[in-house]
Amino acid sequence: MVQTRHAEGQALIESCIVIGLICLLLMGIFQLAQLFMAQEILDYAAGRGARAKAVGFNDFMVSKTVRIGAIANAGALMVPERSGGGPWAQWTRQESPRIPHYMQSDEWELDFILNYALWDTIVWSSPASGADILHFEVNQAVPLMFFSNVFKAFFSASAVPMQGVADIENHYPLYLQ
Repeated sequence: MVQTRHAEGQALIESCIVIGLICLLLMGIFQLAQLFMAQEILDYAAGRGARAKAVGFNDFMVSKTVRIGAIANAGALMVPERSGGGPWAQWTRQESPRIPHYMQSDEWELDFILNYALWDTIVWSSPASGADILHFEVNQAVPLMFFSNVFKAFFSASAVPMQGVADIENHYPLYLQ
């Protein structure tokens, strides 16, 4: 039995279509995993911020605590400038040692100690709630970091608005009376 040239070309085109669909599915799964990770980080940052607020820290300290909790969503490191050695070397030599200095510093020094490209997109709020429970929210428009040009066919924005929420017992008024 002899196949014609058209049958061979048809199999090639079908294979290309199937491979394209599988790649699109894998890219979607990869992007969803990044968004799930971003949600977990926002929930963690909300928990850290709620704890800071519940023990009586002022808003400036709460903001710094939320920012440190959301480092993984903060994008590229701006200050200090990146040096060679890979991500682990950067974290152990440049970023991690600066966090205590960042937390202890005054407002005017912050951007010279530690700064990330997307820190300005992380916003927190603590709406008025009951005296016993403190409600805390962290919001961020998380950019589509992987395959953004492909996903523009399905999602018009370049970022997904996300929110991390934490509720914690508000006990600092007991200690400050």
